[in-house]
Amino acid sequence: MVLGWREILMIVVVVAILLYSRNFRLLGVKKSLGIDPITPEDETRVGKSWLSEIAEKQKVQTEQDPRVTTIMEAFHRVAQLRFDRYQVFRLESSEINAMALPGAHLLITRSLINLPDLSDDQLAGILAHEIAHVELGHTRNAVIQKNRSEALKSLLSVISRGPAKSVLMLDQLANLGISRKTELEADEFAIQLLSRAGYSPMGLITFLERTKPMEGLPEWLTFFSTHPAIDERIQKLNQKLSL
Repeated sequence: MVLGWREILMIVVVVAILLYSRNFRLLGVKKSLGIDPITPEDETRVGKSWLSEIAEKQKVQTEQDPRVTTIMEAFHRVAQLRFDRYQVFRLESSEINAMALPGAHLLITRSLINLPDLSDDQLAGILAHEIAHVELGHTRNAVIQKNRSEALKSLLSVISRGPAKSVLMLDQLANLGISRKTELEADEFAIQLLSRAGYSPMGLITFLERTKPMEGLPEWLTFFSTHPAIDERIQKLNQKLSL
């Protein structure tokens, strides 16, 4: 197959767009597209970049709640995690959500941390689940998926001769790498980490149970979009704990 000058020009334009992209500059094209492996150092750079991009839209600050500090210290004492230090940040948002970014950066919203009667076991369950996404490579895979999506979007914008529809970083992340399999894997990892750190794995279950009546409320929409299949997760967790 011989490429015409239009096809060659299109490829050149797309490559130029990608090389100018923030994420592709951080990793290079091969790592960005999953051709070469992404290292923990790469993940850290990407996570910091994504965090700064989110902070351009919404206020982000280091989480100061002493419960979070105590929980994270307990996790690090009992487990050899891929990253020596996890950082937890508070996102000033009325939505109730938590999210893992690449490179051991965790986000938890103000409305979630301030939920009434949020026990230490529940909070530990939330954080353990997000840590699991990093430790199991889910966030690393999300980097590749995000960059592949960006490459496709750039290609389509060239083909259509118009800008591809842009979306907020948080909206993008909400739709990356989320699947039934990854959520169940993260839950299984979480209950092991919680047990070793001295927290009750039931905290994660009770938190999930309290979310079910709130499924229709607007502030919970992001939580349900990033953490699907609540009933199945509860069922699987109960099965694991009954073994």
